[in-house]
Amino acid sequence: MFAACTALLVLVAGTPSAFAADEDEKVPPRVEAAIDKALSWLAKNQKEDGSWAQGSSTTAVPALAAKAFLARGHIPGQGPYGDHINKAIDYVLSKQQNDGLLSAANGNASMYEHGIAAAMLGEAYGMVDDARKNKIEKALAKAVKLTLDAQAVRKDALNTGGWRYNRMSPDSDISVTGWQLMALRAAANCGAYVPKSALESGREYVRRCSFRGGSGFTYQAGHGTPGPARTGTAIVSLEMLGDHQSKEAKAGGDYLLENPVTNANEGFYYYSVYYIAQAMYHLGDKYYDQGYIKLRDSLLAGQGPEGTWPVGSGQEQEAGEAYRTSMSVLALCVPYRYLPLFQK
Repeated sequence: MFAACTALLVLVAGTPSAFAADEDEKVPPRVEAAIDKALSWLAKNQKEDGSWAQGSSTTAVPALAAKAFLARGHIPGQGPYGDHINKAIDYVLSKQQNDGLLSAANGNASMYEHGIAAAMLGEAYGMVDDARKNKIEKALAKAVKLTLDAQAVRKDALNTGGWRYNRMSPDSDISVTGWQLMALRAAANCGAYVPKSALESGREYVRRCSFRGGSGFTYQAGHGTPGPARTGTAIVSLEMLGDHQSKEAKAGGDYLLENPVTNANEGFYYYSVYYIAQAMYHLGDKYYDQGYIKLRDSLLAGQGPEGTWPVGSGQEQEAGEAYRTSMSVLALCVPYRYLPLFQK
C-alpha cells in the first residue's frame, strides 16, 4: 500500500549537485556554505546510537536532523552522510511504542515528537533500502492509526479536527495540529490510507484559528492572539492541504511581514523560522522577496563559527544545538525543494 511513494521521492531526491532550484530561486553560495558547514557539525556530533545531545527529546531531534540532511539533497545510505541519516532513522524507529506512538517522551512532548517523527519517516521512505522501507511501512501504518484515533476523540465544535499534547485531549491547538497534518500528508504521499475527511477536518480546524479580521492565526480556535509561529504553521498547513493562496493565508503572510522574527533570544525563534520560511516560500511574490530573504539573512547572522546556532532561549536553549541547527538548516533549505513537503 506504500508503493506509490517510492517513485515520488526518488524523483525529488538526489545529491546536492543532481539538480538546482529554478534560476530565480537559486541558493546563494554563502547560504549554501552555511548549510554545508552546519551539516558537517551535525555529522561529527551524532552519537553512535544515531541521536544527538538533545535535551529531553527522544525522537524529535533525530527526526529533524535527518530531515535537514534530506533537505540538502543527501540520501540515506549514499554519499558522505548516508550512514548518518540511516542511523537517525533507525534510532527513531527503535523508539516507537507498541501502540504506534513514535516517541518515548512524557507529558506535552509526546504528540509533538510523534508528528515530527512520522513526517520524517514518510519523507525518507522512498529513499531507503528495502529492509528499512519495510520497517518504515509498518511503523507508519501504526503511527497513522494513532494519529487518526487521536483526531477522532470527541471534541466541541471549535476543537473538532485538531490535535493537542495528549492523544485523548478534548481540545486542540494549531501547533500540534500542524505536525499531525504534515505527518498524515507525508504518509498519504507514500500510499498509506488517510481518509480525505481527516485532512479536510484538520484544514477546517486551522481555518477556525484565523484571528478575527484575518490578521494572523491564534494558538487555539476562538480565542487568543496571533503569533508568528502560529501563523506560519497555519499557512503551511493550508498550502500543504491544497488550499492555495487563500485569503486567510495571504492575510497571515501580511501579518508575518509586519511582525518579522529576527531575534534568537525571543521565544521559539527556531520553531518560528522553520514554519515561516515554508510559508513565505509557498505564498511567493512579496512574501518571499521581502519576508523570506529577511528571515534568511537573520539566520545567517546567528550562525556560530562551528556551524551551529548557539543562541536560544527557554525550551529552545534546553533542546540543544542539534535542534537549533537542524531547524535553521531546514529553513535555509526551503528553496532547494528537495523535500516533498517543501514543494508547491
